Amino acid sequence: MNSLSMILRILAIVAALAAAALFFVGKGKLAEQHAAQVKAEQATVAVQAELSSANEQIGKLETNLKNERESLADEKRKLESVRSEMYTAKQEVSRSQQQLSESKKTIRELESAAQRLRADLLQSEQNLIAANKESELAQLNERIAELEKSNADFKESLDRAQERLANSRAAGAKSAANGVLTAGSGSYSSHFTPTASQPLPQATIGAETTVQSLSTQNGLIVLANTPELALAPGAQVTVIKDMKALGKIQVVQVTDKLVVANLLPGAQANKMTVGSAIKILN
Repeated sequence: MNSLSMILRILAIVAALAAAALFFVGKGKLAEQHAAQVKAEQATVAVQAELSSANEQIGKLETNLKNERESLADEKRKLESVRSEMYTAKQEVSRSQQQLSESKKTIRELESAAQRLRADLLQSEQNLIAANKESELAQLNERIAELEKSNADFKESLDRAQERLANSRAAGAKSAANGVLTAGSGSYSSHFTPTASQPLPQATIGAETTVQSLSTQNGLIVLANTPELALAPGAQVTVIKDMKALGKIQVVQVTDKLVVANLLPGAQANKMTVGSAIKILN
């Protein structure tokens, strides 16, 4: 019994020692756990603060991202609008270039047609003037024949007058030789009757016109016609430039827009350049 009691006491002491050891060990671990918990709480607070700051930054970033997305969408819309305008402008430029090309082609065709018409007009004028020249040549031949006939008549009349004058002088010489002089009996009778003088027509400078074409080889000049010129076929007028006479021309044909004339001998054709302004002395 004593040994059992001893053993129980020893076991009780051992148990008490173990319990004390466990108490102290548990107390140390508890302190360590408390310290670890405090540190964990502090770390949690710090992480929560950082998390809050991170959340705020994320919110700001999300706001900035949203603004950037809106700005990017706006820039995309503007870019699409600019692209659309550029495409429209490119189409307009292409259409304008095509229209310009067609206009240039039309202008070239019109210029070519104008040159052909001008050449045809000049050829027609030359043909017309050649035909008029033939008719004028026939008229001149007729006029020359008339002048030759008038010249012959005038020569015959002059011969008769000289004969009468010679007979009169012979009769006068014979009367002087005979010494017979009767006053009042030999009165001289003249059959010449003076005509009343008429005022010469005054020359006037007509309206201004321009030289449209000039051919010195054919002796032709084409003027721009206006109602103020009042020119008719067959009229002979003097060309004036810078108040200087350049010679005479004879009108051959008159149209609504043109006056075709011949350059008469003595005309200064080198001063009648195409496009120059001249005046007509009627």
